[in-house]
Amino acid sequence: MIERKDFLSLLERRILLSDGAMGTMLLRGTNVRCPDILNLDKDGIKRVINVHIAYLEAGSDIIQTNTFSSNPSKLQSCGLDSELELINKNAVMAAKEAISIYFKDRERDKSDKTIFVAGNIGPTGKLLEPFGPLTHAETVDIFAKQIEVLLLSGVDLILIETMMDLNEALAGIEAARKISDKIPVLCTMTFGENGVTMMGNKAEDVIRPLLEAGCDVAGANCSLGSDKMLEIVAKMRSSNPEAKLMFQPNAGLPILRDGETFYSETPEFMASNIKKYLPYKPSILGACCGSTPEHIRRISEVIEK
Repeated sequence: MIERKDFLSLLERRILLSDGAMGTMLLRGTNVRCPDILNLDKDGIKRVINVHIAYLEAGSDIIQTNTFSSNPSKLQSCGLDSELELINKNAVMAAKEAISIYFKDRERDKSDKTIFVAGNIGPTGKLLEPFGPLTHAETVDIFAKQIEVLLLSGVDLILIETMMDLNEALAGIEAARKISDKIPVLCTMTFGENGVTMMGNKAEDVIRPLLEAGCDVAGANCSLGSDKMLEIVAKMRSSNPEAKLMFQPNAGLPILRDGETFYSETPEFMASNIKKYLPYKPSILGACCGSTPEHIRRISEVIEK
């Protein structure tokens, strides 16, 4: 596990490239409702490993575990709450195995590239008080149970993402910091085209509270395509000139064609928009729903140039 100060020092020197979509990659051609269930059997884990390897081949410095819905609340809704520990442990194992294969099979020198495993944490799926049943303390506890397993399994980073409620995001950060004050914590929220979350949080207002809560890198992911997210990028940067920011837009809007879901942004189109993010000095770039290793490969070329 890299310590916070070393990770932040690295971000001072270069932009890191995260990966792209995991869920939409794994769900293609299947009737699986919850991608996290794939962490429970040999064939499913192999599929997860192959997705990780594809993103590594595309240039990713950070790969995210297949654990977006692996907190107790979401697993309960999928009927998998008794498998929390195994699902999270196997997901970390799959990411580490992918890294091992990436270096071993291709005779790469590990000293030439550092790859980080980010423990991926999504929302609880429930509303917090006063809009819903969850108290702040209960939400912290839900996140802490998942984060503890991820840390014990050896993740390098914690990524709390797709948060629509600032209070839920803050609970996730608090949970991470209760367990470790050394691991880097990243947190991204999801906004509408108006720059406001479903719960009314403005893009320009969230960076400071996220950082003050103990987050090291804050930003936005999901919901918007790469063109629409540019406005969020500008708002976040103007709100805090010094913050380390992370952005992972969707590959446009989903389109249903012959029973299959496709996304509207080509890799070339997404990369051309990501290039417009660079003047705002992001620290980490990647992609979200609908993206593929080819999207990440194109973004990698933009960063390298």
